[in-house]
Amino acid sequence: MLGAFPRIAAAGEEDDLQRQIDTQRASVADLERLDELKGVTDEIALLKTWLDEAWNLRAKHEYDQVREVLDRSLKQEDLIRTKIAVSKLRAQVQKREAALQDVRAKIARTRKTLQETAAKKKALEGSTP
Repeated sequence: MLGAFPRIAAAGEEDDLQRQIDTQRASVADLERLDELKGVTDEIALLKTWLDEAWNLRAKHEYDQVREVLDRSLKQEDLIRTKIAVSKLRAQVQKREAALQDVRAKIARTRKTLQETAAKKKALEGSTP
């Protein structure tokens, strides 16, 4: 009976690691949806590779290595989320800078038109006796 106990613990550990891998795989799909600008496709591919590696190690009952790969994968997820946020902010900045350039150009056109109108008014006022 004592020999059966470690197998039960190992099976529980294996199930737990399997759940962790499945959870991280589900988060990969979320990351792919978040990556609208496709700025981190390489990092996501690397994460998928690591999760496949963790799955293979779990099948070989190398649980310590599985945990190391899962820890690395969690950090990779954090990196990906950060890069996605940065790319979205960068796109937002570019959009706002373009809008700012448009406003500045409109202001410049309006100033020029105002100066031309003022000059015409002055010329008309000067020509009337």
